[in-house]
Formats: sequence, C-alpha cells, structure tokens
Amino acid sequence: GTGSDTKVYVADVAAGTTKSVADFTRNDPGTIEWFDDGSLAMQLTVGGRNALYKVDPKTGGHTELVGGARRISNFVFDKAKSKVAYIATVHDMPTELFVTDLKTGKETKLTDFNKEVNATIAWSPAERFTYKSVGNVEIEAWLVKPYGYEPGKKYPLVLYIHGGPHSGYNEGWFDEFQNLAGAGMFVLFTNPRGSSGYGGEFAQMIRGRWGDEDYMDLMKAVDIAVARPDIDGTKLGVTGGSYGGFMTTWITTKTNRFKAAQADRMIVNWVSWYGNSDVQNLTEGEFYGTPWQQWDTYINLSPIKYVDKVKTPTLLVQSEEDYRAPIEDADQWFMALKKNNVQAEFIPYPRSNHDLSRTGEPWLLTDRLGRIRQWFSYWLKDEKPVRAK
Repeated sequence: GTGSDTKVYVADVAAGTTKSVADFTRNDPGTIEWFDDGSLAMQLTVGGRNALYKVDPKTGGHTELVGGARRISNFVFDKAKSKVAYIATVHDMPTELFVTDLKTGKETKLTDFNKEVNATIAWSPAERFTYKSVGNVEIEAWLVKPYGYEPGKKYPLVLYIHGGPHSGYNEGWFDEFQNLAGAGMFVLFTNPRGSSGYGGEFAQMIRGRWGDEDYMDLMKAVDIAVARPDIDGTKLGVTGGSYGGFMTTWITTKTNRFKAAQADRMIVNWVSWYGNSDVQNLTEGEFYGTPWQQWDTYINLSPIKYVDKVKTPTLLVQSEEDYRAPIEDADQWFMALKKNNVQAEFIPYPRSNHDLSRTGEPWLLTDRLGRIRQWFSYWLKDEKPVRAK
C-alpha cells in the first residue's frame, strides 16, 4: 500500500519457497548484491540519510559498510566485491563520485566535477535536529543558516515542505535551499509524519488525515526555530511543491503567521483534481476511495473550501504540461485569491511538467529559482525588485 515498508525476500528456486529477510524492513532498498559468504549488500534509506548495509539473510543482522550523515546512491561493485563505487553529497557539497575499499574501509574521492562552482559559491551547511511532536512522535528536521550569517542579528525564515507525501528530505545538497540561504534567509525543512525513511507505520499515519497531525508537525518545527534569538518570527515564509504545494495552501487557510507563501504544482480541490490527474490511485488509497465514495473527505481536505480565510501573499508556480497536479488547481486558487483581494502572482511555465523544479530547460529552472528568491526577498526582507530600464 501507499507508504508501506518495502520488504526484501530471498527465494529458494529449487524448493520453490520464499522468505522475508528477517524483520529488516526499512524503506526503499536500492542495489542488492550477493556476497560470497551468502550475505546481502543493499542500499537502505534511514531517515534523512541512506547507506550501504551488509545483511545476513538468516538472522537479519546488519552492519553498515558505507554511510555517514550524507546522501549516497547508485552503488556499483567490482567483480571481486572488494570495492564499491557510488555518488555522494552533503548539504554543502554537490554530488561527486567516490569509491570505498571494503576490506580497509578507505574512501577515495574520484571526481571534482563541481570544483569551479564550489570555488565561487559559499554553500551553507545544515544543522540537524529532532523533536517530539503530537503523540510523542519523533520528527527529523534541518536548519540551513543564511549566507553571511552574523551572531546577534535576526534573519527571516522560510519553511520548505516536500512532496509525496511519501518521500523525504535528506542530508544531500539541494539548490532550492541554497537559493534562499544565499539570499540571507534561514531555511527550515523537516520530514513530518507521512514521510518515507522511517518505516511504513510512520508513513501511513496521515492516511485519510492529510493536513492534521502533519500540519502540527510542521508548525512545531517552526515554533522551535523561531524560539532562537537569531530568527525573526515576524518574517516567516512557507513553500512547497505537489503535496508540499497542497500543504502550503492549506497552511495559509489555517494561520496568518506567514508573511509570504509560494506554492508549486499545488492541489487545492481534490474532487476536480481527481478528474484531471494521472494518479487517481493516490487518493483512492490515501482517502479510502473515490470522491463519490468519500465525498466529505475529498471536500473537507480541499484548501479551496477555506480560501476565504487566506490573507497571505502567494506566488503560484505551475507547469502547463503537468498531468500529476494539473494547472487547473492553480487557476482556481489564483482566481479565488484575486476575488478575495489577496496579493498573488501566477507564473505558468510552458513546455514543463511535474518535474520542473528538478528537470527541464535550464532557463526555465533558473527563472523559477530567481522568482522564488525575489518573492521572499520582497516580502521578508523588504527588497524591491530591480527593473530593467
């Protein structure tokens, strides 16, 4: 089911039997390889990081072969299984290629593709923290300091909300976070319940309840952040895409604490979305049926129902060829905000789909990042945009 654990099974072809690899059911195993001693090597997501593990299929015992507080993926072994190559990244280092000698544990960096850009841009690191939220559930989060940070000063903060909802932020470099940190803002990102990497039970906690405890998880993180002396609690922004776009608009219907919002590939009307999207099975699983079977759930979880409560200036970014979160929802939200005299701008991008923030024409990608940076700089830092003469 949606957000459930991914289990790894071993099949005895001769006997025609299969069995689960013990109870080691953390999310999203990637590469799976046999070692000569009968053990397995597999990539596993563990919260905001992932690593390569050696697993004993008989006992379920496991040891970490390659790990650390970073994002690692695409493992490839040599023929002798004595070395493994992979790509790795941390918050302040874009992706590079590494190899580890599994006998000695020595790691070697093989590439320096980003040497030039690393020398010209000061990437901001992220500080990890965890906190207890509603129901004593532990949530993982990170806070990126603004470029040029000086103790004693107060800075704006922007909350980022990931998509999915069964995905998750991680320990890797992300251009969107650096985009705003470089503009002098704190960036807060967290993996509220519903995120992947923390087990199936955690991921399914929001089933039928989107915008309830997950909203509280996000607000708890903001409360913790604004308690810091270097964050200005009167200058808060919120942004996200897909599920994060839904949650951004949902948040603006529930609180006016955010001075500005930016929503990507949003969903604001689950009934009309169901008739236009290419993933009806998402809400059929998450909301326990179709709109005509679960009408109240679909309507009550639609931000458009509560749009008259919104006061937050909002930038809407949408791809014209997005069939996952079709542009119609952004049209509805923009029209409603304008009718209610809420400050809003709507940027529809041509020749772009649901992956605009990750792939697409370079000029569209950079244009989007620039508009987001300018939007939050205007509302949170009082920076007026520079107009070409």
